[in-house]
Amino acid sequence: MKVLGIESTAHTASVGFVSDGEIVDFRSHSYRPLKGGINPREAADHHRLYFPVILDELLNEWDLRLKDFDKIAVSTGPGLGPSLKVGVSLARYISLRVGKPLVSVNHGVGHLEISRKLSGFRNPLFLYVSGGNTQLVSIGNRRYSVLGETLDIGVGNFLDKIARDMGYPFPGAPNIESLARQGEKVLSCPYVVKGMDVSFSGLYTFLKNVIGRESPEDIAFNAQEYAFTALAEILERGMAHFGITQFSITGGVARNRRLREILSGMAEMRGYEYYFPDERYLSDNGAMIALAGYMSSDIRRTINIDMNDRVDSRRVEWIGKNTLKPKAMVGGESLVSPSRLYGMDCIIKKRTGVDYRNRMIDRRISTARLKREVKMLAALKNAGINAPTVLFVDLDDMEFVMDKIDSRNLSTLLNDKNFGNYLREAGKNIAKLHDRGMSHGDLNVGNILIGDGLFIIDPSMGELNAEDEDMGVDLHLMKKSLETLGKKRYYESFLEGYRKYKRSSVIIRKVKEIEGRRRYT
Repeated sequence: MKVLGIESTAHTASVGFVSDGEIVDFRSHSYRPLKGGINPREAADHHRLYFPVILDELLNEWDLRLKDFDKIAVSTGPGLGPSLKVGVSLARYISLRVGKPLVSVNHGVGHLEISRKLSGFRNPLFLYVSGGNTQLVSIGNRRYSVLGETLDIGVGNFLDKIARDMGYPFPGAPNIESLARQGEKVLSCPYVVKGMDVSFSGLYTFLKNVIGRESPEDIAFNAQEYAFTALAEILERGMAHFGITQFSITGGVARNRRLREILSGMAEMRGYEYYFPDERYLSDNGAMIALAGYMSSDIRRTINIDMNDRVDSRRVEWIGKNTLKPKAMVGGESLVSPSRLYGMDCIIKKRTGVDYRNRMIDRRISTARLKREVKMLAALKNAGINAPTVLFVDLDDMEFVMDKIDSRNLSTLLNDKNFGNYLREAGKNIAKLHDRGMSHGDLNVGNILIGDGLFIIDPSMGELNAEDEDMGVDLHLMKKSLETLGKKRYYESFLEGYRKYKRSSVIIRKVKEIEGRRRYT
């Protein structure tokens, strides 16, 4: 079976094909604006001009005719509306002309499928990084599951925007990579990781404001070091939390050499197996759309675009069933060990940092998190919330001592008959936390303990003076934690308890806003 794939979600027009599930070839041509970012109308005009050229090249190279293809697959989203329409119109025309069926393909699924195919991994974790998408993706129950993602802009857009502000043309990310090799000065940049989600808007604003005061090389250096460190951290967190031992990367930003260095360093430190696809398959291309179209049985007579289509909204029956189960979290940044202090059973938590990060950035992040966790634990108890008691702090050795709680982690009680009641109680506790103007920052079933009462732990990413955004992220993280574990229906149990907070309706609406902006931009 031969499948033709058509890709036109953004600035690249591409056609490719697979034969009996094997990638054969593709041809691409990309729109390059003279200044600024992508102009959707100009990109669409470019695609109309070049699709006939690259399609003829592909057919002539392999001595093929359109009627030789069994299916016509086309990317229908996410992406830029005008660009998508050009590709879909071409697919419809070919389908009508030669009488072949159409297959609608999610652009992100195409990236994941080509990475899955080339890696040979069965159930890896994927880091999908491109202009508009930054996601941590796993194989779920006959669909891809998003474990973490950007809360605002994609990492590729972030790099392109910084480059554009410094006067470099689109695409700017390659210029940032080149400049960063000559940079070395570490700046005090914002670093935002919330659970397995990341945020780059604060980092972007900070770096934009130092243009003209810091060298382009140092700005580029910090853009990459902070952004890529955050990506490595959420990938490491996902691997450890679910006991996954293999990962692969995909998307245009995955070509970056520094990102690969950081990820390979993380993998070697933790003993993970990883795969970096050949660079030519990481850019948007028709072959990946053809591959996903070959696997799909979702044949359609007509198709429409969806600019906000998500990888976790599509059924992908061919990947099979995989159930994620949380494991005991062994942090890459800290060591937790039992001890005794003044005859009392206690726990020592030592921030060890990680070797794959820039040393100065690593020390800054580790110190900030240790201080924040100690302050937040004290604040939790002052708010009437059960939490470990901090007994001793040593900033020089980057460790602190807390009392030991005889308890079980809520992530080990997923099938307990009282699971819903535990979540209602957790909701009440978070209502107390938010009522005091604080947020947790990493709220999930793994950071809730059930013993002689319900305890909240590990608030090292929380805020003492939280804004509505921070509180909304708390609820968003809990919701996603439950969805990932197949317990989505219990989110309402959590909200039953959370509605004790007088401003709960405001924060619940904020969750919808956060989810609404996690789209292709």
